[in-house]
Amino acid sequence: MGSFVFARRALISAIFGVVAFASAGPALADRDAETFAQGLIDRGVGILRNSADPQRRAKFREFILAYADARKTAMFTLGNYRRSASDGDIEAFVKAFTDFATAVYESRLDQYKGQTLKVTGSIDNKPGDVTVNMVVVDPGVRDPLRVAFRLLGANGAYRFVDVQVAGIWLSVEQRDQFASYLSQNGGSVPKLTAHLNSQARSILASSGR
Repeated sequence: MGSFVFARRALISAIFGVVAFASAGPALADRDAETFAQGLIDRGVGILRNSADPQRRAKFREFILAYADARKTAMFTLGNYRRSASDGDIEAFVKAFTDFATAVYESRLDQYKGQTLKVTGSIDNKPGDVTVNMVVVDPGVRDPLRVAFRLLGANGAYRFVDVQVAGIWLSVEQRDQFASYLSQNGGSVPKLTAHLNSQARSILASSGR
């Protein structure tokens, strides 16, 4: 299987949900989460803008590891296949997934380092679970790209578990792609792990880093 679809597409289908966000009651904005998300994206893009820094990639990885709950997302993307995988295979997969996701985030956000992402509002899905909506501000584009972050936490302490771009949640896209790969490879999590490692190297090489 070649590179996963979301790793080849433009940001619309490739960036950082797990459940549908329908609510019987009114959706309320969460200003604390909005402030956190704006600071988060500003910091990440700021790291990538400093192309003269030889430690840029290392700093961006540290940034992702500090604010992304990669394990939670990785386990979700494995779906039912995680039940039959050994503990060792799960740990290797989580590490490979983290490296892969970091490469995807870096590659795609790097394309937008000259633009601005601005918070436009948020929705409280349930206590401690917030979707923060953003747009990519580009003076030359009439219809700005819409992005959303799913944050878990409260009171200024959050971790993001998913990103939506133009209506597509990354974790759901990944789960579907991984399920397809696993079904064609005997459900082998180690094979998927090796494939993710290969994909991460390919993404970084193709972007010249």
